[in-house]
Amino acid sequence: MTHEIDTLARARMLLRSHTTGTLLSDGTPTPVLYIIDPSDGALIMCVEQESFDADDIVLVVPEDRFDAPMRVTMMLDEEPESHASDRYLAYHTRQDRARWARGRIGFAKIDSGGVADGEALMKPNPLNSSIGTLCKRLNSDRKALREVCKLLAHVSIEQPTAVGVDDEGFDVRAEFGVVRVQWPAPVDDEATCELVIASLFGGVI
Repeated sequence: MTHEIDTLARARMLLRSHTTGTLLSDGTPTPVLYIIDPSDGALIMCVEQESFDADDIVLVVPEDRFDAPMRVTMMLDEEPESHASDRYLAYHTRQDRARWARGRIGFAKIDSGGVADGEALMKPNPLNSSIGTLCKRLNSDRKALREVCKLLAHVSIEQPTAVGVDDEGFDVRAEFGVVRVQWPAPVDDEATCELVIASLFGGVI
C-alpha cells in the first residue's frame, strides 16, 4: 500500500510540475503544451484532428526520451471552448493547433516502474473555487512574487504572473514558459493558503 501511495504521489507531482510533453498518437510524436483542468483533473491540450483518430495515445512528460520520468496513457475527446480552454490560454497565451482536446487518463507509468491509476490521478483541485482569488492575491505584489519564486523554485522571473493554484503549489507564467512553485507544506483550503501567501510575502518584503 505504501508503494502505491508513493507511486501516485510522484505521478501527481510530475504531472503538476510540467506543462510540456510529447504526444504519441499511434507512435507519431508531436510536442504539446497542456494544463490540468482543476474541475476534474483531466488534461487540456491542442491537437491535430489525426490524434482523435489514433488507437493508442501516450503523453510522455516532459518530452519523448529514453529516460523520461513519466508516460501517461489516455483517451482524447474533442473539447469545446470553455473555462478549461480559457485557463489553457492563461498559462500558454496561445492556441497553437486547431482542436481543443480533453485527455482522460487511463494510467501513468513512472520511471521507478510503478503504475498510477488514472481515476486516482484525475481528482478535482481542492482549491478550484478559490483559484481566481488566490492568483489575484499572489499577483498583488509582483516584487514579492518574484522573490518567492526565487526562494522556493530557484528561478529568476522578470515579470511573473500566477496562473494556477492547488494544494501542493502554484504555477507562474514566465517569459520563457510556466514555472512550478511548491508550497513549503501542503495547504488544505483557501484560508490556509491565504495565510501561507501572507507569510511568504511578509518574509521577502
